[in-house]
Amino acid sequence: MFLQVVTLDNVMQGILIGFIIAVLAVAYNKLVIGRFVKALIKAEAVHPVFAKSFEQLNVKKSFMLSYALRSRGTLRKYVSELNDENKGSYYIPEDRLYRAGRIYGGKDVDILVVSASIIILLIFFVIAIACMPLILDQVNNMFGTGV
Repeated sequence: MFLQVVTLDNVMQGILIGFIIAVLAVAYNKLVIGRFVKALIKAEAVHPVFAKSFEQLNVKKSFMLSYALRSRGTLRKYVSELNDENKGSYYIPEDRLYRAGRIYGGKDVDILVVSASIIILLIFFVIAIACMPLILDQVNNMFGTGV
């Protein structure tokens, strides 16, 4: 049986991976989904009568966006699709407009900011992991173990 001891390095690496996943999730929401939601808001597509297609919004239909718009996708909590012959046209009902704007709108994020964030996180955690033995020695000396 394989048993691995949990060390402080493992915990720090797990936190780093969690932060990177969080940065990528925010980037996905802002870059992929956010662009679509902002286009719907800008086009004032707040009622089925004003529903817009990807072409009308000048938004490229990607696999990731299609996946987010699937019938049980998270984006479907805010964005509705016409059910008639204009299937593929979307709108955000007025009662969901504010929430959709808060979640997916806001300031734009670009790839440079995402990359810089990940690099800064990597540098911070490399320094933290490298300095951890010194910090632990100082804490041990300060509080002493009596050994």
